[in-house]
Amino acid sequence: MRWIVWGVGWLWAQHIALTEVEKELTRMGHFVLHHESTAEKDSVNQLFLQKWISVLSYPEAFSYPFDSVVTVSDLAPTDSAFRIFTWQVVDFAKQTHRYYGILVRRWRESKKSPWQVKVFVLREVPEVLDEEDMERRTLTQDEWVGALYYHPRYSTHGVLQYEGEARVPRGKRLAREKMRYYVLLGWNGYDRRRNFKVVETVFFDPKKPDKVFFGAPVIYVGPVPKMRLILEYPETTPLSLNKGWYVRRVGAKKRYTAIIFDHISTSNRRRTLREDPRPFFGADGTYDALEYWKKRRFEGRKGILVYRRNVIPYAPEIEQYDPKEIWRQRDEAQKKLNRYGLAH
Repeated sequence: MRWIVWGVGWLWAQHIALTEVEKELTRMGHFVLHHESTAEKDSVNQLFLQKWISVLSYPEAFSYPFDSVVTVSDLAPTDSAFRIFTWQVVDFAKQTHRYYGILVRRWRESKKSPWQVKVFVLREVPEVLDEEDMERRTLTQDEWVGALYYHPRYSTHGVLQYEGEARVPRGKRLAREKMRYYVLLGWNGYDRRRNFKVVETVFFDPKKPDKVFFGAPVIYVGPVPKMRLILEYPETTPLSLNKGWYVRRVGAKKRYTAIIFDHISTSNRRRTLREDPRPFFGADGTYDALEYWKKRRFEGRKGILVYRRNVIPYAPEIEQYDPKEIWRQRDEAQKKLNRYGLAH
């Protein structure tokens, strides 16, 4: 009984300590996002990053919600294999965005083994967005395509999770192995001219559980797979990227689950050189999709995401639209901001 009481007391003490850390992270996160001085934000952000690294190094923190730190995106997949935290520092004068992130990997050798955690600091390399082969490279945490990841619609978890099968190099041979990979949807505000939406894939090699890889060869837009999808669009034109459904024809009842996004088109019509020499581009009113093939096999792989052009999205909210629901959501969001002292 004494051991049980001691254990409960220890867990309660840990909870109290994490609550205090959460309050500090909330204050720092608000400063990092909203303060006008970029130099001061950068200084506080370094402390903010170190505080996250310190607290997430403890296994007990993996399951702590950190609900009040609303300036940081906190997502996890269904199997809770990892949590990923991302946030941004905005230079309001230059209208540029820089991204920071932490991925916490959790695993154990067997069901009776203790949980192990490893903290990966994600280091953004903004220049990679301008490299032509960026969609076909597997990266590590030291060469990360920075983004603020968001929770997909119609999903119980913030990270989409899929099962697949691929040929993996093992020494001098290719071995066919089952593969679990994860998909993150993200936004990068970049600068005053360009924004990016990103479909990022994440996977862990079963032989190397303490490593993380960004970029799994599972996205088929053509015969050669892509590791990720990067959608560039202008600051003046919105672009949607989210989970949803599509139908093969208008009025069809069968719906296909997919990641649906605006199709981006370009024009040969150019602006004056004094403004921007590049062609006009942006969403053209049609939609594309990435559909998950669970059983069909292609090039020795299955469980892949296949590109579909010019799909017809199905939006259930249109059938159930209620203006009062929108007002209720607005009021709840405002109350949450007031609760944490973030309302302006």
